[in-house]
Amino acid sequence: MAWFDRLTELFSNTHGRLSSTEVATVTALAVSSLAVLACVVLNRQPDTVLGLYLGAWVTHAGVQGHQRLKSQTPPPDGGNENAR
Repeated sequence: MAWFDRLTELFSNTHGRLSSTEVATVTALAVSSLAVLACVVLNRQPDTVLGLYLGAWVTHAGVQGHQRLKSQTPPPDGGNENAR
């Protein structure tokens, strides 16, 4: 049952609750991966589809990393929100 615990961690947020964002991301990954596999099997422009697939997920990872860094930066006044 260790894999089930890991699976629940995949879909939960920092508070331990179900994260709709993570569920949507994993669903998009599964659907896009199946679409790429179908294009490869049917020989329907697999190089273009693979390029778009990789580009989309690399862009997603970059935006997600940027948002994570942006949310971790302290306010410019050193953390005192009431200072003027």
